[in-house]
Amino acid sequence: MHFIMAIENDSFAAQDLESIFLGLRQRVVITKFNQTVKEYVKSSNPDIILMGLTFRDKKELEFIIELRKDVITHNIPILAMIPKEDQNFITNHKKLGFTDYVVKPLTKQLLLDRIQSLVDEYKFNESSKTRENFSVVAVDRAHGRVLFQCRANLKRYVFPEFKKIFTPNFLKSLHNEYLCFDVRVVPELGKEEVDVFERVMRIFTHHDKICFIAGRHMGAFIEHATDDEKLLVFMAPNEFEDYMKMEEQKKEDSKKKEKKDKGQKDPQSPVDLGQKEDSVPETDLGTVQINIPIENTTPTDN
Repeated sequence: MHFIMAIENDSFAAQDLESIFLGLRQRVVITKFNQTVKEYVKSSNPDIILMGLTFRDKKELEFIIELRKDVITHNIPILAMIPKEDQNFITNHKKLGFTDYVVKPLTKQLLLDRIQSLVDEYKFNESSKTRENFSVVAVDRAHGRVLFQCRANLKRYVFPEFKKIFTPNFLKSLHNEYLCFDVRVVPELGKEEVDVFERVMRIFTHHDKICFIAGRHMGAFIEHATDDEKLLVFMAPNEFEDYMKMEEQKKEDSKKKEKKDKGQKDPQSPVDLGQKEDSVPETDLGTVQINIPIENTTPTDN
């Protein structure tokens, strides 16, 4: 069963889509183009996106470019549904981020065949990457945050990979950065996986909060997580970005207040140039143990 996300503002075209998919064993969401659906697409990880275009709103094309920049959605096939044959678009649709296109009015069999072909090609390419030892955990470190993008089955591939990534030297370098695990594309996530993640969190002894971008797995964290104080769960990347901005603003406000209070208490206090900042204690890895269930199998298709 495929998960098809159709974005269409034209009410007549939306009705055509409903008729085409009626009675089929597919999971289909048909919705209008707006800010909410933009974040839903990023968090729900569909197998294919059908994008209705008007050629009048540049935000439609900006949205596709945004999806291609996101590590989770950059390979998902996007089928443009265009109101007429436009030679400029047809020539440049791949440069604009679209995988293929169809011209309205939509024809049922043509559309279903095109969807099947694009989804099959997408899934084959993704499975080929796994067979070629495609990295199951991508570490993206920039702008004061470290993002661990988990891309495969957690028990079989991701958790064993953590043992290679979380070396003592790597852990010591993480003191002042936000840490986040992006698990939107992992195929399964239940109580056992949440329990392991909570054990993994304990190795980050200098962090009060560990963040997760859960997408469709949000419910599993809500149901099974026990460490509500340290674990923060977000549906989509923008929510995590907003959280970091809010925390940075709190730090800035606290510094300003501290500076103001200090000036009021002791305005002529000399500066002790010989005073050194307190050093950050090193991570004591000797007291930390992670018991991760591992299935000793080689990577195969999920």
